Amino acid sequence: MWISVLAALIIMVLLAFGALKFLDSYTRHGDEISVPDLSKIDPNKAKMQLENMGLEMVIVDTMDFNKNFPPLSILEQDPKADAKVKDGRTIYVKVNAKNYASVTLPNLVDNTFRYAVSRIQGLGLVKGNVRYEPHLAEDVVIQIEQNGRILKEGDKVLKHSTIDFLLGDGSLSYKQRDSVSQMFEDVAPAIDSIY
Repeated sequence: MWISVLAALIIMVLLAFGALKFLDSYTRHGDEISVPDLSKIDPNKAKMQLENMGLEMVIVDTMDFNKNFPPLSILEQDPKADAKVKDGRTIYVKVNAKNYASVTLPNLVDNTFRYAVSRIQGLGLVKGNVRYEPHLAEDVVIQIEQNGRILKEGDKVLKHSTIDFLLGDGSLSYKQRDSVSQMFEDVAPAIDSIY
């Protein structure tokens, strides 16, 4: 009986060892490729480079334009550069857009400057120069411009564009007198001229 148990144990050990060797061979354990850094490379060149290494590439998305990368170049990759992968593995990449996306301007005229700035910054635009002109209201948007062109609601501009503002200075509004004596000083010469 002990001989049968010992023989069964030896057979199990040999089967386990053989299975592990078969798995190593089947999965090519230790036979790995280092993924190259594809950032800032044209997708067509990257695809050829990966195919020469026995890897595949799939473009999964186009990202918002990043000025630090060339247009239509690879922005992100998965797996990352220097990761170890097997032959035939697919590398997923995201590509930089050709240019900034355009956004539609909301109505900013007759709104406060503070509100208008928060709206444009929320759209990815940049506050530019601010000019004032006589107007009834102070710090209210009279007009918005880009490079001298007057913009209106519904116009499309590229993200990260600079938007200039023309604001009212409030100089045409009614100003309350500081005191009764100041009011009297203004009216006194007219009263004196009557008598």
